[in-house]
Amino acid sequence: MSEPDHHCPGCGRLTPYFARYPWYFCQACLATVTDGEGRALEFTQEGPGGGFAFRRKGEEDWRDAGAVACMIKGRPVIVGEARFGGILAEPLHSGPFEYRPHNLVDLRC
Repeated sequence: MSEPDHHCPGCGRLTPYFARYPWYFCQACLATVTDGEGRALEFTQEGPGGGFAFRRKGEEDWRDAGAVACMIKGRPVIVGEARFGGILAEPLHSGPFEYRPHNLVDLRC
């Protein structure tokens, strides 16, 4: 059985399918993440053992977080650390969070 196609929900680019993350944004769209006021954000993993942090571009200090609710092209997303490493953005559905990661930072407004 072949894997289904996956198209980035931000730009439509065909990307590899991952069953764990069926609606993730491509890296090009991830690079456009902003807070609710349109300020660009950056994300990093804190080390080989995990950990996730963010900052607004131009700021010096990183801030620890479990995940960040923010925006891609005006659309609400949640950005966090993927299970086996890497930074991942997925659409954030309207209504309450489907899961609430520890230390969620909401930058949508």
